[in-house]
Amino acid sequence: MDRARLTKFDKAIAQTIQQAKQVPVLINYSDGNKRYEKAPDAFDMALIDKIDELDIPYWYPTDRMPEGEESRRNDGIGLTHVHHFYTKRNLWVLDAFVHKSHKLQTRALWVATACTEGSSALNRERPFGLPSKLSGTLYVSSMIREINTLGFLRRKIGKYKTCGIVPCISIGAKSSTETNEFNSSIDYIFTDPPFGGNLMYSELNFLWEAWLKVCTNNKTEAITNKVQGKGLSEYQRIMTECFRTFCHALKPGHWMTVEFHNSKNSVWNSIQEALQNAGFVIADVRMLDKQQGSFKQVTSANAVKQDLVISCYKPNGGLEDRFKLSAGTEEGVWDFARTHLKQLPVFVSKNGQAEIIAERQNYLLFDRMVAFHVQRGERVPMSAAEFYAGLEQRFPPRDGMYFLPDQAAEYDKKRMTVKEVLQLQLFISDEASAIQWLKQQLTKKPQTFQSIHPQFLKEIGSWQKYEKVLELSELLEQNFLRYDGKGDVPSQIHSHQSSNYKELRNLEKDDPVLKANAKDRWYVPDPNKASDLEKLRERALMQEFEEY
Repeated sequence: MDRARLTKFDKAIAQTIQQAKQVPVLINYSDGNKRYEKAPDAFDMALIDKIDELDIPYWYPTDRMPEGEESRRNDGIGLTHVHHFYTKRNLWVLDAFVHKSHKLQTRALWVATACTEGSSALNRERPFGLPSKLSGTLYVSSMIREINTLGFLRRKIGKYKTCGIVPCISIGAKSSTETNEFNSSIDYIFTDPPFGGNLMYSELNFLWEAWLKVCTNNKTEAITNKVQGKGLSEYQRIMTECFRTFCHALKPGHWMTVEFHNSKNSVWNSIQEALQNAGFVIADVRMLDKQQGSFKQVTSANAVKQDLVISCYKPNGGLEDRFKLSAGTEEGVWDFARTHLKQLPVFVSKNGQAEIIAERQNYLLFDRMVAFHVQRGERVPMSAAEFYAGLEQRFPPRDGMYFLPDQAAEYDKKRMTVKEVLQLQLFISDEASAIQWLKQQLTKKPQTFQSIHPQFLKEIGSWQKYEKVLELSELLEQNFLRYDGKGDVPSQIHSHQSSNYKELRNLEKDDPVLKANAKDRWYVPDPNKASDLEKLRERALMQEFEEY
């Protein structure tokens, strides 16, 4: 079915344009303290037409939306320029406010930018809840709610007046690659940087930036973007420059926390390499459940619901000075190992169980030591086998982890307060071990992609450098099965659900509640079940067919 379109002459850009036709269908209005609804009548329609024919006496942005998959997603419905995203009356109100702000108090422009998206066609009508834009996109719904921009501005001004002034806080807006004025003076850094192609920041900012007549220079924007010609290598290079600036600003021996959110292993590896190339040493990786998910996290089976938090530190000046004298020697290796172990958490417990601290395991200690040498252009003076043997001789081992002597005593004391230590998991070093690890996890508990992905990223630190790192989605598709919500719940999922969830016990495999809970969970195929083997065979044939 084709959209109804409206052809008109756009005076602002002196062009004839075609736009998807929009017709008002409902008016919500107030009379005193009461709100009412009515269908638009002839008077309402005539008033809209009259406003549309008038000329706005002030400047307003008429910029063409920049090239980009997100910024030009609405070209097909005729929203090609900034002013097209607003009804004439909302454009007029917003424009008048911006005009007066420039003349009276430019700080009020903050209020204007706070209203530019909410007053636009991005504002969706939602059956439940307040109208809002679809976060992280410039999506224009087929059902738009035009809000009263005058009231919107009043509410924002009220918030602006009550927020007050907070002392001793400095806020700046500049490129992370250009903050060199801070030299080893910052105590702590928390950063939630762009991750690959998750969000097209400069494109998303364009609507409100156009009102300020200032647009982002996206040449050094740290994203992957086909239109900008940026792939993973360009992204990693820019992120390395940013992290190098952070490392320059941070005090020696102090910490930076990096929040990570992306479903691709390749982006995860790029972030880790960028951190290490910038001079940081990674000390810990943990999962962060923010509880409230974004639209994509809630609706997509392949979106990741939990973020990863990377804790890394800038080596202290003492280590750097000593390393200059002992680089390339065994003493340099063990000096780094001692300093690194001192920075790592000693004991972590959860639900009465002690957790294995991955960074204290021999393979990751070796990996960090090698990275420390390579970043500084020094040769690595020993093999992995020699390093592992040296660890055993110099540092007390506990539950597969290594400690300084005083740390071992602290660990032993706290170890007595828990019932057990979580079993050491299989190291992931290549495709075969990755499949085995997934089999181990999914046998224990069938999981969705969203649930298992953060765990998988934590475990691939020991992946052999010469082995191609495969995406989790690829490994799952090739070796496991996913329940799509159709038909009976597979036995592997049913047994786990009924054993671990009281509300799901004694439910039949075709129960709607059980099926909803089991949907999108991956599970290990049963080699003794013909149906599982048939699904694997069918998928293999489909993949083979697609290759022709």
